[in-house]
Amino acid sequence: MAIPAEYPNVIPSYRTTEPTPSLRLQQLIDSGAVYVAQNLSHSQFATLQAIAALILRPKSKRLAARIDAALTASAREALPLAPPPPLTVDYQLGLDELDIIARTRTGYAFAELPAEIQDAILGLIATRDLTTRKLDLALWLEDLHTNAAAAL
Repeated sequence: MAIPAEYPNVIPSYRTTEPTPSLRLQQLIDSGAVYVAQNLSHSQFATLQAIAALILRPKSKRLAARIDAALTASAREALPLAPPPPLTVDYQLGLDELDIIARTRTGYAFAELPAEIQDAILGLIATRDLTTRKLDLALWLEDLHTNAAAAL
């Protein structure tokens, strides 16, 4: 017996489709496979990841996420109308200043530079050969290194 022409549209489709890219990204974020910075801008988080990769190479995979999460937690503990805690501002300001130095000297963001140049810039900052007016980057870098080692 043949199926009449008006019935093919009634048969349910059993095709499977892949989730949309935005749904897949959300699934990765929800599962913890991808971390989205909560307290840092995209460029600040990329700079922090680059520094973490240089300072603690094999152990740095989740370090930037841990530091950002710690900054977010400290920002939430502050009173709603109070300014953010100094630690949060210092980390953000230091990351911005480091990126400004890299862009001024090389034309590229710190995170976009090869590891050798990143390491050279951090070395010049540690010896105070590269400075900024807004922040003592050598002290900031030392504090970041100390807190990063403690976070592991």
